[in-house]
Amino acid sequence: MSDIIKSVQQMYDEIGVHFSRSRQKTYGSKSFNWPVTDKYLQKLQSGQSVLDIGCGNGKLVSGLPAGVKYLGTDFSKTLLSEAKRLYPHRDFRFGNVAESKHWAKLGLFDAIFCVAVLHHIPKKEQQLYVLREAKYHLARGGFLYLTVWNLWQKKFLQYHIDGHAEVPYNKEWRRFCVTFDVQTLTDLITKAGWNVQAIFYAEREGNKSDIMHGQNLVCVAN
Repeated sequence: MSDIIKSVQQMYDEIGVHFSRSRQKTYGSKSFNWPVTDKYLQKLQSGQSVLDIGCGNGKLVSGLPAGVKYLGTDFSKTLLSEAKRLYPHRDFRFGNVAESKHWAKLGLFDAIFCVAVLHHIPKKEQQLYVLREAKYHLARGGFLYLTVWNLWQKKFLQYHIDGHAEVPYNKEWRRFCVTFDVQTLTDLITKAGWNVQAIFYAEREGNKSDIMHGQNLVCVAN
């Protein structure tokens, strides 16, 4: 495990309980502010399976249609404890997506969700490894739903350092993040063997936006 990934892991282990409590809004509820993710969750059908890499506190479970099988993985033991507390009847496993043992014996999934994970992986070869492994574990006809933070918003520009950003969490922590835009993310995902079906900046309310205003960069591929 690289020093940067280890530092991100340590941070989420330290802040995990607080971080989880700040993300209690569930998918499908009127109060939820990421309907674009909910839209793709609703494409799943009973009997299908989803892999949620970097699952955090397992919030994705709240938007799953009935009968959809789920596996969530994360490298933060604190966040996994939160996930198991919130969704005790679902399957959660410890693992670092940038390591081969995470992917061992996982099988195939009809959808793979990778929400706010890839920007925490520092090296391009590690990012490609994760994307290629995800492709290998996708069932025929399935899709990848991936988001990264849009760090080209004005409020984040002050944190940019040589191609990445160090985004503060409260006053005690800074989170290492790779800065992606539409072109760099498209190039990376294509190089990993995926076909990009849609890529766009999105606001919290789900509206498509631009590089200066969208809060997330969303990509759907197969």
